[in-house]
Amino acid sequence: MTDLDERITRALRDHADGPVDTNRLVTAAVNGGRARRRRRRAVLGAALGVAVALGAGVALRTPSSALPTPAVTPSPTVVTPPRAPGVPGAAARADLVGTDPGLLHFGVDPAAAEVVAWRSAAGVESMRLDLGGGRQAMVVIAADPWVAEIGDSSQLHDVGIGQLNGRTESNDRDASRRADYALMYQGLAHRLDRVTKGWVLRWQPVPGLYARAATLGDTDAEVRRVAAALRFDEARRCVAPIRLTALPRGARITECEVATRELAWPRVVTMAKTPTPPVPVQAVDRTTAVLTVALDAKAIMPVRLDYSTSSRDNRQKANRTVAGRPVFDMGDFWYVLGIPHTHLLMGHENRWQRPPTDAEVDTLIGGLRVADDLGEPTTWQ
Repeated sequence: MTDLDERITRALRDHADGPVDTNRLVTAAVNGGRARRRRRRAVLGAALGVAVALGAGVALRTPSSALPTPAVTPSPTVVTPPRAPGVPGAAARADLVGTDPGLLHFGVDPAAAEVVAWRSAAGVESMRLDLGGGRQAMVVIAADPWVAEIGDSSQLHDVGIGQLNGRTESNDRDASRRADYALMYQGLAHRLDRVTKGWVLRWQPVPGLYARAATLGDTDAEVRRVAAALRFDEARRCVAPIRLTALPRGARITECEVATRELAWPRVVTMAKTPTPPVPVQAVDRTTAVLTVALDAKAIMPVRLDYSTSSRDNRQKANRTVAGRPVFDMGDFWYVLGIPHTHLLMGHENRWQRPPTDAEVDTLIGGLRVADDLGEPTTWQ
């Protein structure tokens, strides 16, 4: 008898003389099924990892100054984010990186890492990887080295900007000096700082494509293994648990950002500018997604979903109904209610921009589609 069977039996026994708590049974079944999926992925990843390690031998443990060579073995049929057949990878078309928020022009060897977050925005694409054993990596690619450095704060927020020729960080951000950033992408690994014990590697997989990876570790071996596991000859879809099937006239989606699990990256410096000890990486089951909609040149509308089985439902009461959905309208934020353990809202965040019209809000909510299983990304097809 499995642990799930025992919990169901115990629940039935507890309620033998009264009504059965179906919510408890459903919650147990969902949590149990999700836990089993994670265990299967972990066992498969560990087995494949051992096979790769045995095949690589001593070379796997020896850091190399050579540029990383992408993996070329085919991917499994079902991976997240899923493949985008017929779309060229970044190695063939570096100029396409960051031009379509629905696409990522690179992938990762699933035997080496699990992708737990991905983002496609203007000029830049990124992924956050779970390497197992409390280890993680963050990867950013762009066709412009300056954009690769500062174009994705969500994935490399705590890694920091590299300094050039002793100049200050603020000067390094000057767009007029973008050409200087290419000098940093020579396949060399550098320590992040003395406290975090991490490494960042910058290189050009092909001319015109700039890649940046960061990991934790005592040597640069880990970050080089991550770089070698990246695949630039394939493309993937920026699949999300929410879809917008209708947009206002002239509007377009400009950014797709999804995280299927939270991984804490150690903070380096406190407010008093004193180093802090590394924080162990802890995976948290939580799904977040943001689709950013440009209504026009003067109005941006992010649509954000946060889901966790431990989160409480919205306590607000609907004051509007849009396309059959209960909505709490605050005038500048709109909460879509009725989805268990989920906060789904869209908001007018920039006060300097024009507010969206009621018709634009109604169109977005009317075209909103939410996945049935918000905790299982392989179903977000």
